[in-house]
Amino acid sequence: MKFTIQVFLIVCLFLTSQGFYAQETAVQSEKAIQEAKKAKEYQNKVDKEQKKIDKHQRDVKSAEKSIKKTQKKIEKQKTANQKTESQIGTSKNSEEEIQKLKIKSTKQKLEIDKLELKLLQQKKELDQIRTSF
Repeated sequence: MKFTIQVFLIVCLFLTSQGFYAQETAVQSEKAIQEAKKAKEYQNKVDKEQKKIDKHQRDVKSAEKSIKKTQKKIEKQKTANQKTESQIGTSKNSEEEIQKLKIKSTKQKLEIDKLELKLLQQKKELDQIRTSF
């Protein structure tokens, strides 16, 4: 009888210990799953923020590039206008040619003014892009 009680107690302890370990493993795996979900959510947030930063940097670079292109156009127009002005200054041309050159010079000055206005707008947009982030 004593022997059967001892065997019964050993079997009960064995069964309860396995059940305890199985529950603990399940709880640990649930915690691991939750931690993995949290890590994935955090990584998604980081990726979204990185995309925003990359887009902002592309916008800034694009705005700076367009400003440089406009500045080059302005310089080119100013050079062309100076050439036209120097042609007006030479007296080798007839009055009709001088009038045509003056009209051309006025158009070039107007174009320069348009480009300078465009440049100011582009700089303003660049400032807005920089401050928006």
